[in-house]
Amino acid sequence: MNKKLKNALVVLIPVMIILFIILGSYISKKIKAIPDNPADLAGNTAGNLYNGGTFCEQDGKVYFANPYDGGSIYAMDPDHSHIHKVVTANASFINTAGKYVYYYSASSAGQSGLGYIRDGRGIYRTDLSGKRNIILNNITSDSLMLLGNRLYYTKFSEGSTKSDTPLVTFNSMGTDGKGETVLLKDQIKAGAGLGTDICFAAMTGDHYMYRLEPASGSISRALEINMYEPVISGEYVYYLDMDDNMSLKRCPLYGGVPSLLAAGRIETFNLYGDHIYYQTIAADKNSPYEFRHVRTDGSDDSLIKEGVVSGIQITSAYVYFKDFNTDMPIYCFPSGGGGNISVFSEASDAVTLP
Repeated sequence: MNKKLKNALVVLIPVMIILFIILGSYISKKIKAIPDNPADLAGNTAGNLYNGGTFCEQDGKVYFANPYDGGSIYAMDPDHSHIHKVVTANASFINTAGKYVYYYSASSAGQSGLGYIRDGRGIYRTDLSGKRNIILNNITSDSLMLLGNRLYYTKFSEGSTKSDTPLVTFNSMGTDGKGETVLLKDQIKAGAGLGTDICFAAMTGDHYMYRLEPASGSISRALEINMYEPVISGEYVYYLDMDDNMSLKRCPLYGGVPSLLAAGRIETFNLYGDHIYYQTIAADKNSPYEFRHVRTDGSDDSLIKEGVVSGIQITSAYVYFKDFNTDMPIYCFPSGGGGNISVFSEASDAVTLP
């Protein structure tokens, strides 16, 4: 080997090593990068999120928090077949997009995966295999939704009403956990999306529906109605009317005359297609609490069962609920207004499967 070739190799080999390192780093970052979602993709339905977000459906799969396994996330087909565990967790406000599941956990006890810190309460992301489960933000929250490529959530801060730091803010961050931004100083319930915008009912001052444009951060008043838990479906907003004893109503999205769908004081509701399921509050000691169904046009108002239920969740195949103040058992019946109530026994059976 002549001297010139030796000198060339002395220069070339380090350069090639550096190029391989740069290329390897680039490829690694691309592999780890979270793919972009459509800007208007909603991670779950507003009704499910308002009621705890313990069920979520995407691409023919249902992801749910299994109370028989400490709230761990399980996946299944909508008909309850092919049920299996995804990740050990204590999950609520489940959102899904592409190859990832996002959720809030009130506790890290027993969880599996990477990125845990001493106080594991916070917002998490896991891939569908459950092998890459990491904490994105170590916070306390009571609301979480995914819209497009950002997560929107309430954040409880340490402080007092006498300090400059608000007790609760409405924030957002990227699906990679970066770029946290304070959007609003209010404890709102996140859930309703309208295209790429977020609609919400204010919780302090008036309770009108507002529209937040995440790109600019601008907030505009959408409907001057004191409402709670707005759900947008088609050309209408469905809500509980705070000026009319929390009755269930709907109003044209861009203004018009509201229509009464169900009278009486209502605790919560959920909507799927043209079916609404809602829980009433007894007017007096002689009146029953009732779990009821009504169509979105106000017809077919009927009793499902007496008593108090909570955690009303809806997928394409079933409506799920539980008795008040208990997580087990989970009951279900076919979505669409008909069918008998049964225990969601597949959830408990799956925990004992090998």
